[in-house]
Amino acid sequence: MDFMTQLTQAATQSSIGTERVRQMVRVEERNRPASKNTVDVLQKLATGNLQNAGELLSGASSALLVAGDLSPKIGAATRSFNAVQSSMNSVLSMANSSTHPLVKSMADSVNTALGDVKSKFNALAGIKDTPAPAALAKSTSSGQMFSGLVSGASSSTPHLMTLSSDSGDTFHFNLSTAAFDKLRRTTKYKVASQERLNRQEALQAVSQGGETITLSGVVFAALGPGAKQLDALRSIGGKMVPLQLTTGYGEVLGRWYLQGVDEEQEALMSDGAPRKQTFSLEFGRYGEDYKNL
Repeated sequence: MDFMTQLTQAATQSSIGTERVRQMVRVEERNRPASKNTVDVLQKLATGNLQNAGELLSGASSALLVAGDLSPKIGAATRSFNAVQSSMNSVLSMANSSTHPLVKSMADSVNTALGDVKSKFNALAGIKDTPAPAALAKSTSSGQMFSGLVSGASSSTPHLMTLSSDSGDTFHFNLSTAAFDKLRRTTKYKVASQERLNRQEALQAVSQGGETITLSGVVFAALGPGAKQLDALRSIGGKMVPLQLTTGYGEVLGRWYLQGVDEEQEALMSDGAPRKQTFSLEFGRYGEDYKNL
């Protein structure tokens, strides 16, 4: 595999591993005897993802020797570096040497491999290290405003959000492509009710329910990549596989299914082509541990 393919897959594996560690911690917090097997399985899966990420980063480091001109790849490589670093920061904030030594060890190995390939890439591409947003926020008058935004995130990207799949499909939401101006996230908790004679009904918690994310925005066909962006999203959604969502400020939201693409075309030209496409995307949360229930 070439340098960028290995680097992109490393970012994907890191994100999946992060989500599995997060799910593992959530299951542990329930403190139920039956949860131990689920925790063990999630830990095994997470460490496997982190190990894969480290190996892919090492492979990317070796592939740099024959990568050719790196200038066109700087933007994509930087985004992948940032995604891996953000994922490892999240993992290390949840796992430490006393509670999850294996996970921490794997995360440290990924960080080591990331530092190596990033240093080599920067040297070959002639890039000077720049301060991460967290450090920048603390050194400017805007520090208070940004402190909550960058907490837990090692870096930011020029994108509002990045969508990626295990198979390598990637879509970037940003101001020059499918820019969404509203994000709505809904978390549901299922509570059953039981009617009682001459009394208020009784409520009983049943399950954690599900989550949905809805993005809405506008695409102007004459600008940027044009009117084919929603078709690209439909193509990705049509594969019916979980998709990793990562915000531009570095938060890994986990894996979701693209459940719907709603489009409204306006300001049509004489041949029917739209000048403006208003869209709404709906994502449903993918239950990472569904196979283990």
